[in-house]
Amino acid sequence: MSAFLKGAPELQARFKALHKDFLKPLGKDWAGEVVRLSQAAVPNRNTRWSKGRLHDSIRVKTATQKKAVVVAWYSAYFVDAGVKPHDLGQRKTTLNKAAREGRTVFARAGRKHPGYPARPFRARVNAAARRKYNVLERVIKVWNEAA
Repeated sequence: MSAFLKGAPELQARFKALHKDFLKPLGKDWAGEVVRLSQAAVPNRNTRWSKGRLHDSIRVKTATQKKAVVVAWYSAYFVDAGVKPHDLGQRKTTLNKAAREGRTVFARAGRKHPGYPARPFRARVNAAARRKYNVLERVIKVWNEAA
């Protein structure tokens, strides 16, 4: 087939240059930048409830020639989208046991989570990392240098 295609060796050299040492480092660089920017964007609270898990959980899972994957603790979705106020329910106490035994107990009402507004960071961080590691410019540069 290469006998019929004009410029086949140059084309093969270009594809080889893209495949060999280009895509994996680029994906790894992008994913590392996403992790760095995400950790700066999310709250790093070390409270009784969160213990700073979200900040520490953001990491690069894989960076191959086909894709790069950044993962985080599930609460990243709640930080990104916000939480509506909701009931948390009653804590289990000995008061409930006393009520079952027939004694009158004035227990607290169920607790309420106040909710919080969305702090969208995932799309913003992804866009910033893509701007820093512009794939199109790098592909064009490698493509032109290979021939």
